[in-house]
Amino acid sequence: MPLSTSKKHILFLASWYPNRILLDNGDFIQRHAQAIALGYEITVVHALKDEQLKEKYLVTDSVNRGVREIIVYFRPSFFSPLNLLFLVQAFLLGVKRVKLFDVIHLHVTYPAGLVALFLKRKYKKHLVLTEHWTAYSPENFRTLALYKRFLIRQILKKVDYLAAVSKDLEEKVKKVYPIQKTQVIPNVVNVAAFGVYGKGDRSTPAFLHVSHLGYEHKNIQGMLNVAKRLSDDGYNFCFNIGGNGDLEPIKEFVKEHHLETKINVFGRLVHAEVCEKMNQADCFILFSNYENQPCVQIEAFACGLPVIATDVGGITEFFPKDFGYIVQKADEEALYQKMVLVIKGVSFARKDEMNAYAKNHFSVEVIEKQYSQIYQELLKEIT
Repeated sequence: MPLSTSKKHILFLASWYPNRILLDNGDFIQRHAQAIALGYEITVVHALKDEQLKEKYLVTDSVNRGVREIIVYFRPSFFSPLNLLFLVQAFLLGVKRVKLFDVIHLHVTYPAGLVALFLKRKYKKHLVLTEHWTAYSPENFRTLALYKRFLIRQILKKVDYLAAVSKDLEEKVKKVYPIQKTQVIPNVVNVAAFGVYGKGDRSTPAFLHVSHLGYEHKNIQGMLNVAKRLSDDGYNFCFNIGGNGDLEPIKEFVKEHHLETKINVFGRLVHAEVCEKMNQADCFILFSNYENQPCVQIEAFACGLPVIATDVGGITEFFPKDFGYIVQKADEEALYQKMVLVIKGVSFARKDEMNAYAKNHFSVEVIEKQYSQIYQELLKEIT
């Protein structure tokens, strides 16, 4: 169902994207698409395997908030090396539904970049890359299979413009291949949906963590250890922790240490519910071992919620003074001390100041304008 518009048409090729199997997979890419759709026609093509699929391929084609989303599912082979070929074929099935486009916009280098290379050569279109991938950290990149590292470098060689979500990530990508035209464009927050509503009177200081709950990635164990110590030391607080990951290890920790009155565990939330949780909290905790530019950080700021976060990835690049605290990775003592300050009522920047910062740096209008400048520069080169 193509969109009817006279706007320039941008073809998004997304290695990650929300779908019926992984509801929140790459939702930050979807937010970028919806922001850019303010000024452009956007068609997203994404492909992934579905082990429950009876037919070989299933194509879904719909419009969501002004963005055409073509998701292609394929039945994987028992012989796993074939699945990369099937994935590429699935992407191409989706692309066949797209008649004309002006720019190819790749999101996350691999594997969708393989399709981007083919289309760039066939149609002679410019290729923009937006990168979110933590795999570019040296300790992660070296663990990738040799063939993946080779293919990633071949893809990067053909990128005309790199837009990384943080300066830290931009520099890591350029160490793999020195792309000449680059710009930092952060993730998007819908400031109209994430705002300051006030939490009313609460006598118990409330902390919040929302994520996919990757135990090592988000250092869930470290946060739980600090919460237990705070409880053992007699502090009055509650810690709401949850998201769209495995809740069982958290529940087991809470039960084992009798923390039911201190730690509240919850499951997956939609965006409106995340906003509600943030407006009911006093401080957001982001104790990650690695990040790029996390959406929850800027969503918290949009809600006027201070953040305690680790100094990893691009977190400090978008962290104004008095918006919270930065601690070192895995430093549970530092996290403990900062949470104590919050419990005791330390003051941060005003909520409206945080919200204004989010609006001025991460709103859909700001992000659309930044990408528009890139597209216009590239399109001028072929006119």
